[in-house]
Amino acid sequence: MRVGRLQLKTLFLATLWLPAPPALAASEATEQGSMTMPRPVQALLDRRALQAAEAPPEWVVALQRKLRERRPRLGRPPALFELGMREPLLLPTHLAAFNATMAAPGASGWRSRLPMALAQWRRQYVDPPADGATCQLLADERIEPPTTLAEAVDDVRRLAFAVASRQRSAMARRARTRLAETYAKTVGQLSVGFSTSISASERRRLRRLVARLDSANLADALCAADVWMQLLQPGWLTALRQLMTNHANADATVIERVATPLGEIIVGGRADARLHIEDVLFLADLGGDDFYGVEDGRDFGGEPQLIIDFAGNDRYQSSRPAGYAAGVGRVAILLDVAGDDTYLGETHSQGSAVFGIGVLVDVAGDDHYRAQSFSQGAALFGVGLLLDGGGTDRYHIRANGQGLGMTEGLGLLLEYEGDDRYAAVGGPPTNYGTPGLTDAWAQGVSRGIRGIAPGGIGALVDYQGADSYDAGGFAQGGAYYWGVGQLLDLGQEDDDLLGSRYSAGWAAHGGIGHHFNEGGDDRYQSRHIVGAGIAWDYSLALFVDADGDDFYRFGGLGLGAAAHHSASWFVDAEGADRYVEVGPLARADIETPNFALFLDAGDAGNQLNGQPAPTACEQRSAGLGTVVWGDGNSAACADRDVATP
Repeated sequence: MRVGRLQLKTLFLATLWLPAPPALAASEATEQGSMTMPRPVQALLDRRALQAAEAPPEWVVALQRKLRERRPRLGRPPALFELGMREPLLLPTHLAAFNATMAAPGASGWRSRLPMALAQWRRQYVDPPADGATCQLLADERIEPPTTLAEAVDDVRRLAFAVASRQRSAMARRARTRLAETYAKTVGQLSVGFSTSISASERRRLRRLVARLDSANLADALCAADVWMQLLQPGWLTALRQLMTNHANADATVIERVATPLGEIIVGGRADARLHIEDVLFLADLGGDDFYGVEDGRDFGGEPQLIIDFAGNDRYQSSRPAGYAAGVGRVAILLDVAGDDTYLGETHSQGSAVFGIGVLVDVAGDDHYRAQSFSQGAALFGVGLLLDGGGTDRYHIRANGQGLGMTEGLGLLLEYEGDDRYAAVGGPPTNYGTPGLTDAWAQGVSRGIRGIAPGGIGALVDYQGADSYDAGGFAQGGAYYWGVGQLLDLGQEDDDLLGSRYSAGWAAHGGIGHHFNEGGDDRYQSRHIVGAGIAWDYSLALFVDADGDDFYRFGGLGLGAAAHHSASWFVDAEGADRYVEVGPLARADIETPNFALFLDAGDAGNQLNGQPAPTACEQRSAGLGTVVWGDGNSAACADRDVATP
């Protein structure tokens, strides 16, 4: 079967996602998110079908049997994982359908992202799936644009009590107290990190935490977020800002400060503010270069929180866990509309959630995000979302974040414009004992607790810009133990990716990992081995680079490799590429049967380990691996180009 480069690229670009122009309005964005998917990536799927026809027919049956035997008893895997494992050779189509909603629209549709993320969580974890984007709101949970500032304060107070009531109804008081005690004992372990080797006591604590989270009614708890997000309606926000602008004290530091049983309501003016907030329910600031020392949310649970800053170069800082934009047993949202801002957090902050929803939205500006762990779009039983609308931004975390989904968690980092830098370094030493290497669990990763609970859905989506990604092990679009992790870079610019063991499209121990890059002359490198399309132990991995003259340096297992009854795809659809210090391609000979595909459909001019690569040839490697160069035809590649390059 011949597959032309242009045909292959067109099919991939048409199916793996539906990119939306950044200028889409919020209403248009909602329509974009509901579009039906085009036809599958037929060229790739046909090639996989041909391989499947020659493989033992029991492969999918064996996969399903093994998954049933290993199924975790606590928590539930994402519906996307279940679907992908049920029809593994249709994985590109299933990922495309999911990304049609989560990877669109552009930055101007940020308001639609919040209810859409909640709706997607319900589709993944509520049985039967919820059809609507929101829960049913009661009459006293709805608001209209305020006509006075006092009316706006009353709206906040009323919705806060409604949210607190919904949170309490989702869990009995005693159960919440016990969960808070368990969380306090495990927060350090969740933050620092753990892999395959944990002590018996650590395993008991983690199992107890997940069991108590699993027994609670998270679906009802997340309905509180729908109520609280009424305060982000465009009409209500516009009216509030206008009332603040017209107020006699608009140029002051604080316009109004009101104490309530659930926390303070603070309305700030244009002057620079230095606020050390111990207990904030709602804060809206008109402008100025402000400093917010946020210390509430130290324990599990607590009242809802909403922070809104309309302008200024602001600094948000917390020295304790769960300081701001942290949905730890609650709903916590931070919205910054404009300015070059700095976000400094400890752990469990900057759009993170544990049994709740935590959202950080920065609409514009050159921003700097820095946190220790479990931050920047991270979730365990909940939704953690960090959305940045524009500017040249810097993200740094030691480990566990930047689009991390743990059990029943949807962790998303969505970045829309600018030349951005992502770093996930300085985490715990790798369990493999390799000197100098650390683990990251970041940049679009799903992380399960092996033998205890499945992973969730983690995704990092960058829409445009010349970006750089630097991470330790287990990063950049991958999944470990019953989850789905993705890194999608949808820009045409040149990107630079540096990882460690397991990076750039990988999956292990029953996971689904996906790495996609649309265009640019990109560089993919690893400090160690294993990456760029590697599936290990009943897993599925997909790596796609759609365009550009790219550079690959990966030692050991990778570049389309599958082991222990797995399937992997490595596809570079365009460009003259260089492969340096790479091992065997499409390796599929470890604990067979496996499916492995290496396909470079680019121009003549590819280089393989310092030599000209083959053109227009195809050959089966050991096991069920297939190597294809160029268009692919009946000509066979030389053995050295497949097994021992």
